[in-house]
Amino acid sequence: MRNVAVLCAVMIFMASNLRAQAKPACSLLTEAEIGTVGATGQGIPGDMTIPDGPYKGQTMRMCSWRMKAGGLHLSASPMPPGASREAYEAQLSKTYQKLTSKGWKQEKKVFGNVSCTLFTPPTSDKQSPANTSCLTAQKGMLVNADTISITPIPMENLKPLVDSATGRL
Repeated sequence: MRNVAVLCAVMIFMASNLRAQAKPACSLLTEAEIGTVGATGQGIPGDMTIPDGPYKGQTMRMCSWRMKAGGLHLSASPMPPGASREAYEAQLSKTYQKLTSKGWKQEKKVFGNVSCTLFTPPTSDKQSPANTSCLTAQKGMLVNADTISITPIPMENLKPLVDSATGRL
């Protein structure tokens, strides 16, 4: 009986994970939600294979929307067994270190199971956009929302988009 219960639990997890993988990333956010960070228009779908790190070889479903001076990008990818949000963040820290060594300012906040980072260029750099990113690992998926914008998007404004997208997986 115990083996049947374990098998049922595994099948439910796999079914929800497959359903999440099949769902287009552009369908995970509404027009009203993307508007809260200044994004507009039809989402542009895409897929990308992750080139390295703990998620190497995984296909990440993506969607991008236009912003007045930048863009909003949402991605969702299945998490390999044993992987975590922290492992993905450790891989990203290599890029983060390159930016901070060039004078970029990094702010980080954790909102429960959502981790957000804001990078702003040095004050002398008037042309580089700021980057706000929020990331979570839930329902067997890694969900990430990023904005690249001349005007920094507050982490508190981007985090609800990750929550909404994750809720629709």
